[in-house]
Order: sequence, then C-alpha cells, then structure tokens
Amino acid sequence: MTVLTKLTAAEAKVFLRDPGAPAVVVGIPLALLLVFGLMPGANEPDPKYGGHSALATVIAPMAVTILLAMLALTLFPNAMATYREKGLLKRLSASPVPPSRLLAAQLLVNLAAAVVVVLLIAGVGGLVLGIPLPGNPGGFLLSIVLGALALFSVGLLIAALAPTGRAASGIGSAVFFPMLALGGVWVPKEQLPVFLQHVADVLPLGSTLNALRATWAGDSPELLQLGAMAVFAVGCTAIAVRVFRWE
Repeated sequence: MTVLTKLTAAEAKVFLRDPGAPAVVVGIPLALLLVFGLMPGANEPDPKYGGHSALATVIAPMAVTILLAMLALTLFPNAMATYREKGLLKRLSASPVPPSRLLAAQLLVNLAAAVVVVLLIAGVGGLVLGIPLPGNPGGFLLSIVLGALALFSVGLLIAALAPTGRAASGIGSAVFFPMLALGGVWVPKEQLPVFLQHVADVLPLGSTLNALRATWAGDSPELLQLGAMAVFAVGCTAIAVRVFRWE
C-alpha cells in the first residue's frame, strides 16, 4: 500500500468520524433538491427555461454546485489550515513523507465525497422526483470537472493564506456567500441585470452552475463559462503554490 493510499484512507476515516461534515455535505444538497423539487409545478415544462422544468435546469444543478462549493471553499481549506495550526504540516515536513501527499489525500477525499453526493442527487432526483439525466452528458462531465478544479483551486488559495482553521472558515464564508448572490443561485441568471449576468458567468461558482444548467437541459456550455473556470483553476493554483506555507 502506497503512502498516498494510507494517507487517503486515514483522511477518509477522519472525515467520516466527524458527524457534522458528512451530514452537511449530504444533507444540504439533498434537502434543497427535495424541498424545491416537491413544490407544485417544479417538474413541469416552463417557457422561462426553454420548455424544460425548473427542477432539471435550476434546482438539480444548483444542488450539485452548492455541494462542490461547500467542500471546496469551507471544508477543505478548514482542514488544511487546522493541520497547519496544530503543527501537523510542520512535523510532516521533517519526515520522509512530503506534506504534499497530505494535500493530495485531502483533495481525493473531498472529491470522492463530491462524486458520491452527485450520484445521490442524480439517483434520488430521478427515482423520487423524475428528474431526467443531463441531456448533454459530455458537456456536463466537462463542466463539473472544470467547475470542481476552479472551486478547489480557490479553496487551495484560502488554505494557503489562512493561518488557522477558524480563519479559513471565515475567509471561505466571505467568498462563498457573495458568490451565491452574484452567481445566479439566489436569483436565476436570467433575472439578473445584464452586467451581473456576465459576472455570474465569470465567477467560479456561477460559471459552474450556469454551465451545468445548460448541459442538463441538453445545450452546450458557453465558452466564457468554460474559459473562466479554466483561468481560475490555473491562476489560483499557481498563486497558492507560490504563497503556500507548511507552517
């Protein structure tokens, strides 16, 4: 068994032993899906969404995007900053195991949690609410991969800068909630002013959400959305690598 495999297994146990993290990661997206999905007319075709239902083109993509954002912007940086605060990263830097392996293990655990919950959202949505699978599966897969990379790169930057777990949670929340407002979560992108519609397509959370909305409806994501996600993924990762401190 490799060092990375052992570290990933250990981090997975830590993640699962904290009853709050799995409950939040699974509970909030599924609660959003069920609460809004059971509203009258949610699964009926709506001209506002190109003849598709609000459930398939707004609610389900929103649940997936909020899941990725919670993992990337709050849980992941909080865990890494807490390890720095407790001196674990410093001790690892003096051992034969490079601290980067712990970073990789944390990313793998969070991405695995994301995959599980996305499958739950698709399964529960299909069986209970009758949500169709994404109409453009290739575009959906590309959008969710780029979206995860963009959001986790922002989380990595937060983890690089935050000295403590509490600071990481505060910074993550300060990034997360404005992105909800400007990304088309609280108000669908179509109802935002034209300028803010472009902002929603550029921010990592908004570009992920709106690309998933388009692909779930069978359309293609916009190049602006894909480009914005790629730029954030590369840019934030490059900055985080330069400023990251293990102690």
